[in-house]
Amino acid sequence: MRALALALTIFLTPLLTANAAPQKPKNPATASWPEQISYEIPLRLLQMPLPFSVEYNAEVRRQVTDYLRQGRRETEKMLARSSLYFPIFEYYLQKYGLPDELKYIPLLESRLFPTAVSPVGAAGLWQFMPATAEHYRLRIDEYVDERMDPYRATEAALRMLSWLYEDLGDWSLALAAYNCGPGRVKAAVDKTGCHNFWDIQHLLPRQTRRYLPALIATVYVARHYARHGLKPGASTLLAQPFQVFRVQHALDLTDIARHCGIAPRRLSGLNPGFLQDHIPASSRGRYLILPEEALPAFQKYIIKESRKSKESYAVAVLHSQPRTPAPSGPNANDKKAGPLKAEI
Repeated sequence: MRALALALTIFLTPLLTANAAPQKPKNPATASWPEQISYEIPLRLLQMPLPFSVEYNAEVRRQVTDYLRQGRRETEKMLARSSLYFPIFEYYLQKYGLPDELKYIPLLESRLFPTAVSPVGAAGLWQFMPATAEHYRLRIDEYVDERMDPYRATEAALRMLSWLYEDLGDWSLALAAYNCGPGRVKAAVDKTGCHNFWDIQHLLPRQTRRYLPALIATVYVARHYARHGLKPGASTLLAQPFQVFRVQHALDLTDIARHCGIAPRRLSGLNPGFLQDHIPASSRGRYLILPEEALPAFQKYIIKESRKSKESYAVAVLHSQPRTPAPSGPNANDKKAGPLKAEI
């Protein structure tokens, strides 16, 4: 009996040496904060390539100030988490042919906390409401909340954004609809005859009026944080290479942790979508993230489980490599590090 059918699909983040990472500015800006926020920042911000028109207004200014002044330490922690999640976002953005800048949405939505839950019940990196999650086939039950699965939720969010753009024909409107729903955006468009967020924002909910300015500020900070002396660290959890497995059979997380020598807390932190110590069976598969060094032990565990059930277990192995977020600087061209690539 074939104990293990192992389909190897390697997802590799391009090596940083392939496209040299932008260097940090050698001479940090010496301008005072009032000079930076009134002149230097808006000049850079208005020159940023984005898939929608950019304005620099009081709300953008307030959001940038919050990131770089009052919330400085939290901003560094948020940017550090991007090393784990940006490769996932970039892979699906390439898959669906969408603008790379959409990867910054989860920074705004959840600060890159996959377990984030809003007061109204939205959850996960992309902050899905339960009804929307169900529409995009994200499972929510006592064992699993796929809104907190970075793979499933990212693919669902980008399918949703792709549909909104096709429906509304403008990225600023699609992003507004992602926040408040397409019905309100279409009503504002019909009333004004305008097809641009900045022309209809006065007819949208207050939270949505702030949404695009907040996203603009988020993109600016993610691209130019080094200019302002921010230094994202890397926690032990995020800095280590990891393996992603797609499994279809029911498995026990406690057993996996014991066989692979992984602390249960670390395993839970890598897999926030599993609400209990049980992985339910799934014909389309579920994503299980383990430290890279756990691969040999996990293979042995799968062999043992397949012998126990007298059934061949098929497991896809997906490799992903965390990376340090690449800052922009005077010598930087702000190119993306690149999406994940798949090879058979």
